Amino acid sequence: MSYHTDADTSMEGHTPVSENPHAEYGLTENIQRTVENEKAGSEKISKQKVDLQALPTRAYLDQTVVPILLQGLSLLAKDRPPNPIEYLAAFLLKNKSQFEERN
Repeated sequence: MSYHTDADTSMEGHTPVSENPHAEYGLTENIQRTVENEKAGSEKISKQKVDLQALPTRAYLDQTVVPILLQGLSLLAKDRPPNPIEYLAAFLLKNKSQFEERN
């Protein structure tokens, strides 16, 4: 004995829904294209050098010297050398190449 419900019979002859309901309108391709274009655009922006001269003072310092200064001052406070200015100057000169690549 087979039991059929109204829901079973109402689905008879109905075409199955595709996995993406927007595919039939071409929206999926448009959305994917838009997402790819946005990603490409954001990558271009992130690769561009920031115009340091146009930045406000705080942003300029944050992007250029604050990271290396914080690291140098942290070591200075930890080591407490007798000649702190020379110590910090030596640290800055020794490590500047690591931080210049980031700018």
